[in-house]
Amino acid sequence: MYLKKHESKLLLIPKGAEQEDAGIIAVLTDRIPSVLIVRWFDLFCFGFAMCSYVLDFFSDIGIAIFHFWAGRHLSGALVLTFALLPSVIINIISMVWMLDDEMHWKRRAHPRRTGTFELNQKRFISLGKMITLCIFQMGPLFWYYKALYYGWMFTKSQKDNTDREKRRFFMKMVEAERDATLLRFFEAFLESAPQLIIQGSIAANYFQSYYASGTYPYWLYFQAASLTLSIISISWSVVVQNRSLRMTRDDKVNIWPHEAVLQFCWRFLTILARIITLVAFVLVYEIYTIPLIFGHLLVTLIHVIFLQALHIEACTHIEKLLLVINAMIHIFTPFNMAEGKTRYRYLVAYGVEFLEMMTIFIILPPPLNLFPMIDKVRVGVPVSFAIGILIMMIYYKFFHPNRRQLLGAASQVDVSRDVEKEKVATPLNSSPIPEEKPEELNGNVVEHKNTDKKVFESLLEDECHN
Repeated sequence: MYLKKHESKLLLIPKGAEQEDAGIIAVLTDRIPSVLIVRWFDLFCFGFAMCSYVLDFFSDIGIAIFHFWAGRHLSGALVLTFALLPSVIINIISMVWMLDDEMHWKRRAHPRRTGTFELNQKRFISLGKMITLCIFQMGPLFWYYKALYYGWMFTKSQKDNTDREKRRFFMKMVEAERDATLLRFFEAFLESAPQLIIQGSIAANYFQSYYASGTYPYWLYFQAASLTLSIISISWSVVVQNRSLRMTRDDKVNIWPHEAVLQFCWRFLTILARIITLVAFVLVYEIYTIPLIFGHLLVTLIHVIFLQALHIEACTHIEKLLLVINAMIHIFTPFNMAEGKTRYRYLVAYGVEFLEMMTIFIILPPPLNLFPMIDKVRVGVPVSFAIGILIMMIYYKFFHPNRRQLLGAASQVDVSRDVEKEKVATPLNSSPIPEEKPEELNGNVVEHKNTDKKVFESLLEDECHN
């Protein structure tokens, strides 16, 4: 329904009055699933995110150095500015969060405080190391390392899921991963996405200049690698953001590895087509691309307000801020930040992208019509976009996690009552079935089958929720 307000998925905002030392742990205690699962794929995601972050950041710095070395000071200054400025902002936010955790740790570890997890325990990292990491622009790595550490401790523990210590490892891991993925998500769209337009435009100009000679400078290959890493960074940040939110939700099932791969492929191909389209606009309109981007923002803001309006208690300004942030993200890729169906949201967003893409590549205004290999680009960009959309449709039709949940697969539905009785973590579909009288059973079987049939038909009619 248009203009219907939905709950936010981008931020976990506690409802009710804030309690002392509550933090996110107190919120997650009521939200984490009763069946706790940490796969090796989850640990791989943490390590991959750390490596991709380091490679993406230092590849941009390296490209800026190459440009300065060759005397292209304007290109080097643009790349360096859009690499360092967002990184400084992200690391300041990371430092603020570290200091906030430090303050909570001191209050929880106070001798007069008893019965808390942190009492008589050492802090995870010293304040000096925190500051050092942030100075060297590696603050987000702290959260990924923390998530990796507690995830490893969870998998190494031989105790069952009802053990207090093991549940604490899981909560600590989820807390750190949530902070890490949120930082990485904003870093991707503050730093990596603008870098793609800047470096892509620079690389396109020099590629056109050296195309006639048939030989290219070595730094152009490094720039192509940097562009690829940035696209990977953006695509992966969207996937892990969605995966992290699902991990903390008791009413949703987590993403399996093959589902994450499908999401990544869908995002990578559509973002690739989108970035090439934006670079084409820059090559044609140069500085006048900025008014075109503002026009796109206006159109995006309108359909985001209509289809993704948010409802956050006593947070009117946060609602408006999230709508603006989502509109800015839509410059590069559609993103669903609200609960509810995604069908019309992605249809409108990708429809706008498709119209802009076809406009620039059908008209081919000068000097784009003289660009080397323009015929292949003209065909390759829509094909990349179409394959990405096809993968998205396959994902939602056959592989969306909600299909496993609605069809009765093992999920993260609360089974706390069974846990309290049996003291083991039992999936929903393997929970014991209470004995019933034959008369009652015969009457309930038909009703149960009809209910399952309605759920299945509803699932096929409506698109899954993100």
